[in-house]
Amino acid sequence: MTWKAIVFSVRKNVGGLWVSNISILDRLLTRDMIDEDKLPGIVQPDGKRCVKKVVNVFETKFDRGMDCHHRLKEKCHLTYITDYHSAPEEKCETTFRKDCHITFKPIPHIEKVKKCRIPYVKKCGDDIVGPEICKLVHETFCETSYKEYNIEQDEPDCEIIEEERCEKIPIDLIHLPHKPGQKPFAEKERCEKWPVKKCDIITKDVKKIHPNTECKKVARKVCAPSNCQIFPGEEICNDEKRTVIQNIPQEDCDLQPQRHCKNESSLVPRLVPKKNCIKVPKEICVNTRKNPKKISKAVVKNWCYDPKELKARAEE
Repeated sequence: MTWKAIVFSVRKNVGGLWVSNISILDRLLTRDMIDEDKLPGIVQPDGKRCVKKVVNVFETKFDRGMDCHHRLKEKCHLTYITDYHSAPEEKCETTFRKDCHITFKPIPHIEKVKKCRIPYVKKCGDDIVGPEICKLVHETFCETSYKEYNIEQDEPDCEIIEEERCEKIPIDLIHLPHKPGQKPFAEKERCEKWPVKKCDIITKDVKKIHPNTECKKVARKVCAPSNCQIFPGEEICNDEKRTVIQNIPQEDCDLQPQRHCKNESSLVPRLVPKKNCIKVPKEICVNTRKNPKKISKAVVKNWCYDPKELKARAEE
């Protein structure tokens, strides 16, 4: 800004301001007119002088407000839920196997045997004896052995018990008053004991003897005169005892543990992260300026100058 643009006010106002439309630029620039004591303005600590001036300025004024609106904002967080998954699991159990070894031990025992045979006999007549004639016949030999064995057999097991049986009999009460044809009576219980046979079926071990007969034909040569006949005679039997070797089985057993394992599926819990989102309302507000208006406003401006510069300017 040049010094030619400086305009000072010399009219006194209520606020202590000097206002004038008279330019004193020429007077300030005149060498004879510069008197530092009469220069307008208030002396500042730095030596400059400042003059307050009221200036009308235009500014735009707005109606200030605030616009708010709501918006749903998605907010998410992690949560953990319990889930189950299948996992192999080894399960073992111990079983026992029975290992047996059977051996046969020869044991002698005496056995009763019945032996029978049917021999051929001769029957001769009174005829003249001729030459001897021989022929082959078959005699029957039978052998019966008795084998003992034990069996389980159901048999009745009976006992005699006394059972009480009771019956009710009427007794006339003729000593009591009564109507004709209607005799009063009372009932009396009479009991008797009767023998009763009760049986239960029980299982017993019974020894049985089973005869086993085996027969065979044995060839035999028989000779007799021609006047004799040969035919089977009566059966001849005799009992014998003989020693029989029998192989009796003996069983030796032992338990052998065996471990069996297998994989089974079992459910195992675990925590699984899951994203959980919700809509959260959020208020968003912005400052607004509406209805702009141009208004005039008085502004006090402080014009400062350096008297030394002013004096140097005037001396040029």
